[in-house]
Amino acid sequence: MALLAGKMAWLSGAAGAGGTGGGRRAAAASTWFPGEMAKTRRLIRENLPLVGLVIEVADARAPRAMRHPGLKGLVPGRPVLTVLGKADLADPSVTRRWVEFLGRTSPSGDGVAVFSGGRGREVRAIAGLARELGRARSPRAPVRAMVVGLPNVGKSTLINRLCGRASARTGDRPGVTRGKQWLRAGDGLELLDLPGILVPGRLPDPVALRLALLGILPDHAFEVTRVALFALDLLAEAHRLPAELCRGEESAAFGLLERFAEVRGHVRSGGRPDLERAAAALVRDFREGRFGRFSLERPPDDAGRGAPVHAG
Repeated sequence: MALLAGKMAWLSGAAGAGGTGGGRRAAAASTWFPGEMAKTRRLIRENLPLVGLVIEVADARAPRAMRHPGLKGLVPGRPVLTVLGKADLADPSVTRRWVEFLGRTSPSGDGVAVFSGGRGREVRAIAGLARELGRARSPRAPVRAMVVGLPNVGKSTLINRLCGRASARTGDRPGVTRGKQWLRAGDGLELLDLPGILVPGRLPDPVALRLALLGILPDHAFEVTRVALFALDLLAEAHRLPAELCRGEESAAFGLLERFAEVRGHVRSGGRPDLERAAAALVRDFREGRFGRFSLERPPDDAGRGAPVHAG
């Protein structure tokens, strides 16, 4: 994850990184790091005096890849509440360990919460924790919080639940939030929604592939077939391949993608599998949780450090 500045940054497309399998052709991947990311960084600095709290939203399936490593340096003197969103798509036992790890290793005065996308008790708990952390620094009401996170990570969904209405636009592609927005969440809590932020420079391929698989990077960052092959490797390692893909002896990701194309009816004229259509369908299914609740990262102090895990 990353704070992006400058016009464009480029990612290496070397095959084999991040468990995608060596020997296959992989086109060089470019990430979409427009100047708007530098604008977001400037907005954070300009508006920091107006807020007493920063809420960072991260996808619970890959918290390490999603969190900005330099955020505390960008928001000195402000507590940070980390919200692990889309938790309904992650392995719940791994998410609990992430909450414990972040609670144990974060600076004093920071907090961590889990968000599954719904309403009710979970949202009230997040709002209550935000008010508690904000008032510990500045007891005057209302608590004003800045909401930050990677593009398409789910910031707007969280804000809409906290506000009880569709106040912030949501979408299934990065870059839906174009400028800053102040929104009232009620009960003495006001939220500043900012466009997504990323880190400048090159991302390691394993991290970039996780971000691409979870829909954080735009679709043109990697060839969709490469992202699908990465997903198939993860599913095979975790023994989560659909039953229809487990027939026969084929176990290589490329062969599995061909079989997925045949099963789904993604076939070109002449009976050849349409791998691009099949790859897009497979990546979409993964993002929507159709292969089960799946976490791509464990906390660093877990056994089997960093290995993908799942819940059936």
